Amino acid sequence: MEKCVSASSSPYPSPPPEIKHVVDSAESTPKEGFFSPLIQSHTNLDSLWKNSISVDALSCSMARLCFTATPPLISPNCSTALCCHCSAQFLQHHTSSALQDVKAQFISVTQMPRQQLGKPDVMEKIFSQLKDHFCDLMMDQHCDLSILAILQASSVHHITRILHLVIQNQHKLKELCMHNHGSLVFQKLLEHLKTPDQISAVIFAVKRICVRLSKNINGGHVINHCLKLFSPALTTFIIDEVAENCVEIATDKSGCSTLQKCLHHAKDNSMKRLIQEIVSHASLLTEHPFGNYAVQYVAKMKIPGVNAEIMLQLKGRYAQLSMNKHASNVVEHLLEFSEEKDAADIIQELMYTQNFLRIIQDPYGNYVVQRALQNCKGNVYKMLSTIILLNYPYLHTHPYGKRVLTFVQRRKNYEQRHI
Repeated sequence: MEKCVSASSSPYPSPPPEIKHVVDSAESTPKEGFFSPLIQSHTNLDSLWKNSISVDALSCSMARLCFTATPPLISPNCSTALCCHCSAQFLQHHTSSALQDVKAQFISVTQMPRQQLGKPDVMEKIFSQLKDHFCDLMMDQHCDLSILAILQASSVHHITRILHLVIQNQHKLKELCMHNHGSLVFQKLLEHLKTPDQISAVIFAVKRICVRLSKNINGGHVINHCLKLFSPALTTFIIDEVAENCVEIATDKSGCSTLQKCLHHAKDNSMKRLIQEIVSHASLLTEHPFGNYAVQYVAKMKIPGVNAEIMLQLKGRYAQLSMNKHASNVVEHLLEFSEEKDAADIIQELMYTQNFLRIIQDPYGNYVVQRALQNCKGNVYKMLSTIILLNYPYLHTHPYGKRVLTFVQRRKNYEQRHI
């Protein structure tokens, strides 16, 4: 069999008598859509379906489909049989046409009044025809209002059935939650869940794909919506999964944001476990472009003893960290949100390092020194300001060093005015 080519300008061979008979009968048969009986019985929208192509009309013999649905897919050399090339193109066209047909009819059906849309016979017909397309329709930007109409008209039983259609396929659920439109519609579905069984089902479904969702901006919104809507007793399963994959999520651009949302909503043991995972990997996360935000968030929570544990992880490296673009933010947060005695330990390590002048002159280190001056008192402040002033010749003309000198002078003037 020769390879199929486009032959739009060439006439197609006449099909054999037995095939021609099927084609003629198909063309003479009126084509009805999935929901035509519903539309005719409940609405006046039947005019929308005069030209719709029914999937039932398409699902017949392969030869009939070739000549009625997709004639351009058959080259003159293929006769009545389908080669592999024709079959692949046909199946793709068949699937696309079926989905478009279902979408158009679904949108029209959902324009029915809410009281009629919620009738059992209407809902049963919708479920029977949409069971293979529900996730695809949720991801269609033109179907969001139609899906919302279905959700508003649905009873608890119908919501359960919709939920089952959405979460039964893990791959499809992941695709839905990561989709720009699909994630928003799924969040609306979450808001309609009422029973413990519904909520438990969706929590465990999201838990299985939690890591992948955490690293996607739309998936992160879905996780955050679950955390906001449902009780901590159930969302703890999601937070525990995040904690188990803490480093992988924290070092991702979107994941670091999701991790902070989990810290915000976590309670009791789940929060302790998540914080412990962050603290135990603080040395790695502090210097990471995204991971440092997780350590900053924990430091800002000011939980007794936690900042001291982070400082213990970073001890001996503060000079190096202060001159790092990402880690310097963590050092600043530790100086600002830790207890005075703990902050003093960091300051003393910085003062007595051989690279202290270099830190003051560093684009990032000078901010750390200013934060240290702002958060220390008594003898620690006197020692720090004295060492800075001793290096005046090296700082007063330096673009970053003079900032630190200005800060020292301003604080000195402020203290003199208030004595």
